[in-house]
Amino acid sequence: MYFRLLIIGLLCTTAPAMAATQAIKTETIRIQRPKAEQFPLLDEGFNRDTSSEDALDSEFAEEPPLPKLDVFYDDTELPEAVRATRATLIKIARSGNVAALAPLFAKQEQPPELSFTPVRDPVSFLKDSSGDGEGHEILAILLDIVTAGYLRLNEGTEEETYIWPYFARYPLHDLTPSQKVEMYQIVTAADYFEMLDYGAWTFYRLGISKDGDVRSFIAGD
Repeated sequence: MYFRLLIIGLLCTTAPAMAATQAIKTETIRIQRPKAEQFPLLDEGFNRDTSSEDALDSEFAEEPPLPKLDVFYDDTELPEAVRATRATLIKIARSGNVAALAPLFAKQEQPPELSFTPVRDPVSFLKDSSGDGEGHEILAILLDIVTAGYLRLNEGTEEETYIWPYFARYPLHDLTPSQKVEMYQIVTAADYFEMLDYGAWTFYRLGISKDGDVRSFIAGD
């Protein structure tokens, strides 16, 4: 009797749950992937104004490489006036007296370019530019430069100029090992690699006109 009542009780308690289970229906919804033509590519039929970008690219385009010019070392290849000015600069540099440059500059119709901004007093400017404040360092640089190889630019014209050192207008990427040794007498390896990255010689350079005037003694580009 007890066993029969237990069976009846279990049937009574599970019947509602079974009925509820049978009442729940599930449905699987399949998500269809959209077709490619429903989403056109961003640039399809999309016109974008790139004129400003093209102008910027043109502005920062790499400059053409410098040509390999003839390098000279013999001062007998120089016009007499240029040779005389070079000899005077060497003498002044070795004397350690930067003030001796003043008479040389004063006799010129045009003062030399020593900076990209106007310079009133060349000697004072060179002293201030020198690491020691006395002009001795700048004279040492001048001596190193004017005794290096040189280039002749604009030959046969009124603008004919002789440039020291020749590295100032020479493709730095094409220097031979022996040329690099020459260069390292003037600048350090760190300076050289910086100039390679910049794309130009940025250390001091000297320019003398065919008439013997010092046209420039300047650093930078």
